[in-house]
Amino acid sequence: MTAYLRLEIIRQFRNRDALAWRIGLPAALYVFFRAVFGEGDGTSEGLPSDTAALVIFAVFGTLAAGLYSTAPALAQERATGWLRQLRVTPLPPAATVVGKLAATIAYALPAIALVAVASAATRGVELGLDRWVELTLLLWVATAPFAALGVLIGLTIRNAEPAQSAASAAMIVLWVLGGMLTSPSDLPGALEAIAHTLPTNAAAELGWAAARGDAIPASASAVVIGWTAALGALGALAWRRLGGAR
Repeated sequence: MTAYLRLEIIRQFRNRDALAWRIGLPAALYVFFRAVFGEGDGTSEGLPSDTAALVIFAVFGTLAAGLYSTAPALAQERATGWLRQLRVTPLPPAATVVGKLAATIAYALPAIALVAVASAATRGVELGLDRWVELTLLLWVATAPFAALGVLIGLTIRNAEPAQSAASAAMIVLWVLGGMLTSPSDLPGALEAIAHTLPTNAAAELGWAAARGDAIPASASAVVIGWTAALGALGALAWRRLGGAR
């Protein structure tokens, strides 16, 4: 199983287009938007606006990695019959899904790190080493619900193209309703309430707390854990329905 997981991660990193999109784009967007819109900004979420934006674009990186490393690939492998072939090998049935999750985690970490480097190099963002480490690790862990959603999409939609479209739709909904374009407090009352229940906002709350040096917010942790558990359970059900359980 270890060899399969390693192969899955290496295969993902050989996809140059995916590397540019999932790892490089969040940092590039940070640099662009802060250069265009960042001048003269004050504070946001109790932080300098450049630091608050660092967290937002790092969350973008985890969201992209979580959805696009899993959904299209699993859907394609289901359509071609590759998942069915894997089931007749000695490989444990769950290894296929775990491999995709491992590739997602592998992608998310450098995406977060590149946004952090871009923020320090282009906007002079400074955090203590302990805060950098805590912020990176918390956002890395917060990739879990996005990866679980990607797995669910990939196991329920047969072909890669519609799975890619579904992942894109999910990304837009989570990004906009999660209050990533504007602070949740600026949203209408009902949408503000919804934002605080979504994993995108929860991931950002974890990152902002780490950047401020505050304690990890229990409510945001609960949202991340709850979404991961719920989506993971649905993904397991979809896997069993495909005949993956033995």
